[in-house]
Amino acid sequence: MSPRTDVVAEGNFLIPNGTFFVELLIFLIVLGVIWFFVVPPIRKVLEEREERTAETMATTKEARQLFAEAEAKHRAELEKARSEAAAIRSKARAEGRGILEEMRGQAQQEANAIVAEAEAQLRAQADQVAAELRETVEPLARSLANRVVGVDDRRAGTSRGQQTGRASS
Repeated sequence: MSPRTDVVAEGNFLIPNGTFFVELLIFLIVLGVIWFFVVPPIRKVLEEREERTAETMATTKEARQLFAEAEAKHRAELEKARSEAAAIRSKARAEGRGILEEMRGQAQQEANAIVAEAEAQLRAQADQVAAELRETVEPLARSLANRVVGVDDRRAGTSRGQQTGRASS
C-alpha cells in the first residue's frame, strides 16, 4: 500500500496548494497598488522635505555667516566709536584746560588791575592825609618848638601866633 499523496499533502504545510497561490496573487496585487499609488506620493513628500531641510540648512549657514559679519562690523564700529569718543573727550579736556588757563589769566589780570587801582587810591588817600596832617601838625610843631625854645608867639606879634596864644591860654 502506498501512501496517498493528497492525504499527505493536506497534512503537510510545506507543500503548496491552491489557496497559497491565491493569497500570493492577492499579496502581489496589493503590493503593486501600494508600489504605484502610495509610495510615489510618500517619496515625493520625503524628497520635498529633504529639499526644504537642505534649503533651511543653507539659509541657516548663510544667516550665520551674515550674523558673524554683522557682529564683526558692529564690534569694529563700536571700537571706532569708543576711540572717537575718547578723542573727543581728550580734545574737550584740552579745550577746557585752555579755557581755564585763559580765564585764570584774565582773572589774574583783573585782580592785578584791581590791586593796582586800590594801591593808587590808597596812595592818593595817604598823600591827602599826609597833606592834611602837615597843614595841621606844622603850626602845632612851630608852636611847640617856640615854646621849647622859649619864644612866645604873643611877643612875636604875628597874627597867627596871637591866635594860637589865645587858643592855648
